[in-house]
Amino acid sequence: MSLLLCDDHEMFLDALQGALEAAGLGVAAATGDPAELPTLVATHRPTLVVLDVHLPGTTGVQVAETLRAQHPSLLVALLTASHEPFVREAFDSGLVDGLISKDSRIQVLEDALRRVLAGERVLAGWQPPPLVQRSTPLDLLTPREREVLELLAAGASTRQMAQTLGVSANTVRTHVRGVLDKLGVHQRTKAACAAVELGLAS
Repeated sequence: MSLLLCDDHEMFLDALQGALEAAGLGVAAATGDPAELPTLVATHRPTLVVLDVHLPGTTGVQVAETLRAQHPSLLVALLTASHEPFVREAFDSGLVDGLISKDSRIQVLEDALRRVLAGERVLAGWQPPPLVQRSTPLDLLTPREREVLELLAAGASTRQMAQTLGVSANTVRTHVRGVLDKLGVHQRTKAACAAVELGLAS
């Protein structure tokens, strides 16, 4: 069993090759140029190709597609620091056999590659991207502006809002203008509708 490595970071590639060879994992060839891979695979007939996800002019996923089309039994593992969805999709679809974080310790990487060589599908150290909480217009409002919007949605007049909030009518008007601006509307009725749509009022 032998490995073929492809990473355009020369220092990383040299260090990786040295570490894998020291661990008893035979490296048939290593290159920083993905264009060389078809020839290297044909020449050395490696068992496993280890690819960086981001390569000059292409991606490891695209290279994997090409190599697997030419050599269906070839094992492929991706090394990545990327959390982009297409990376995980390549693993889930079966296009690649291993997905290994570049932030992993070398022992973790060595173990993951041995497991891939043994026929396992391996996900090592890779985490999905954190969920991003989508902001809504309500997130732009201050607590007092939210109170004003709730009162608007309830149909309160400026005078009623002033009495409820314990502030002057001018202060209420200032808050109302702020609410309208942040919601991107020009009328109180539209602000009230927006409050209902955003779940702030019924």
